[in-house]
Amino acid sequence: MIKPTSWEWTKAVFHFVESKWILPRKFKRIQIHGVDLKPNHSILLLQNHISWWDGFWGSYLCYEYFHKHFYVMVQEDQLAKHSIFRYKGAFSIKKQSREALKSLSYTADLLKHPKNLVLLFPQGRLQSMHVSEIDFEKGVFHVIDQIDTPCQIIYCASVLEYLESFKPTVHLHLLDCGTPGELSAEELEAKVSSFHAKALKEQVRG
Repeated sequence: MIKPTSWEWTKAVFHFVESKWILPRKFKRIQIHGVDLKPNHSILLLQNHISWWDGFWGSYLCYEYFHKHFYVMVQEDQLAKHSIFRYKGAFSIKKQSREALKSLSYTADLLKHPKNLVLLFPQGRLQSMHVSEIDFEKGVFHVIDQIDTPCQIIYCASVLEYLESFKPTVHLHLLDCGTPGELSAEELEAKVSSFHAKALKEQVRG
C-alpha cells in the first residue's frame, strides 16, 4: 500500500494551483448543489467515476465547500505512475489482493478524525455519467461497517453540461446519505441510483 504524505501545506498548494489556474482553463464553472452538513463529522464522499478529472472535482469540493483535509483512494498501479498525487492526499488500493483490506481499514481510520474527508469511487471503474444505476463494489461497505465515530456519508453526482459554451460546466449534485448504519447496503445503492437519475434529468434544458 502506498500512503499519502501528511503535509497539509502541499495539499493547499495543489488546491491553489488547481482552483486558480487549471480548472478555470478547462471548465466554464463548477456549480455545487449542496446539502446540510453535520457538525464535527468526518465525511466519506462517494462520487461517480466518469473521467480523469473526478479527483480534481472531489478536491475542489473538499476545500471550497466542506473545508476538510482531503484524501482519495487510487488504484495502486495508477498511483505508482503518478506518485506526485501522494502530496495531494492520494493513497493506494491493490484490488484482488490481501493488501486491499489494509487500504480499506486505513480509510476507516482516516475517517475517525472529524477534520478529514475521504473520496471513494464506489463503481471502482470508469463509467459513463449516463448509466442508469450506480453499482457499489463490496469494499465500500467494508469501510462503512468499520466506521465507529461520527461520519457523514455524502454522494456526489458529477454531471457535465456544454450548451452554448466551448467549455463545460461541472454540476456537482450532493446527496446526504446519513451516517454509517442508517441504511443497509441495498438501501444505500438504491438511494444513490435514484438520486443520480434525478440529477441527470435536472440538467435537461427545458
